[in-house]
Amino acid sequence: MKKLYCIPLAALLFSLLNFSGCPGSNKTFPLKGTEWKLETLNGKAVTLKGEKCITLNFAGSTEKISGQAVCNDYSGEYVKSGNSLTFSGIGSTKVMCDDYLHESEYYGMLVSVDAYTISEGKLSLTNKGLVIAVFKQ
Repeated sequence: MKKLYCIPLAALLFSLLNFSGCPGSNKTFPLKGTEWKLETLNGKAVTLKGEKCITLNFAGSTEKISGQAVCNDYSGEYVKSGNSLTFSGIGSTKVMCDDYLHESEYYGMLVSVDAYTISEGKLSLTNKGLVIAVFKQ
């Protein structure tokens, strides 16, 4: 009879140990293969009309980026060394839209990036030590 209680108790204990703490606190977020969604740009929260969001994707096997800006798809290249990160060759489609956030501000931010950090599921892009954009997973 004692053996029957051991299995559920062990399962409960395992579950509590595995799922305790903050959600996602043990999860790692790689730069590549993760779709990042823009949360703040130059210290201001970013909200777009409807369900749209600005995204940044790092290609899994190449040094290429792609994503959705305010209205247009974009792509480019990046170079990463340690925490150093730079973007170049940013190009996009040319669809017009009326959202308040100008895509040129977003693209300008990308080309000014010189480093990054990932912490607690957030990607921070920096320029000379100042955070200029924060993305969430």
